[in-house]
Amino acid sequence: MTGKTHKVIGIATGIAFSIYGLRHGNPAAILGMVSAPMAAMLPDIDHGSSRIGKTRKIAANLVVALAIVALVVSAWSYSWYIESYRTLVLTLLIVAAPITALFWLSQTKWGRSTIGFVTKHRGIMHTLLLPIFMFFAVGFINEIYFRILVLGALVGYLSHILADCLTAKGCPVLFPITRRNFSLLKITTGSVQEKVCAGVLVTIIIVLGFVF
Repeated sequence: MTGKTHKVIGIATGIAFSIYGLRHGNPAAILGMVSAPMAAMLPDIDHGSSRIGKTRKIAANLVVALAIVALVVSAWSYSWYIESYRTLVLTLLIVAAPITALFWLSQTKWGRSTIGFVTKHRGIMHTLLLPIFMFFAVGFINEIYFRILVLGALVGYLSHILADCLTAKGCPVLFPITRRNFSLLKITTGSVQEKVCAGVLVTIIIVLGFVF
C-alpha cells in the first residue's frame, strides 16, 4: 500500500492503542500515538523511492548517534544505579541494532549483491523478525514510558505488515522458514480498492480499541 495509507492506518492504530490503555487505567498509553504511526512507516525504509527510504542514511546516522550516547550514559548510570537509563540502552540494542545493521548493509555493494533479501523492498523489513525483537524487548523493560513506546511501535509496525499482506504482492511473514510472500487479498496498490480497504481497516482498528 502507499505511504499515505500506511500513515493513516498507523495513526488509527496509535489512537486505538491509546483508547485501549486509557480504558484500562493507563494514561501513559497516549504515547502510542507517537510511536505507532512512526513504526507504521518504518518497514518501507527498504524502499528507495519512499520518503523514509530516501532518508535512510540520515536515519542510520541518527540511530548510531543515539546508541553511542545511550552507551555513554549507561556507563555513567551503572555507577549511580540509575535503572531507567540501563533500560533505555537495552531497548536501543534490541530494537535499533537490527535496523541499523540493515541501513549499513543497504548502502554497500556487497549487501545488495550477496544478501539481496535483506535490502530489497518487501524483504526482511516486511517479515515478523523486528516485531519479535520488539516483543522480547518489552519483557526486559521496567520503565513504564519506555515500555509503552515500544509496545506502540510494535502494534504500529504490525499494522504495516497486515496492510501489505492485503495486497496482491503480500509479505514474507514466515521468513526464515520460507521467503514466500503471503497475500490475504489481491488489492492493487494505489487503487480505489486500497482506499476502500484502508477505510474499513481503520474503522475496525478504532472499534477494537473500544471493544477490548
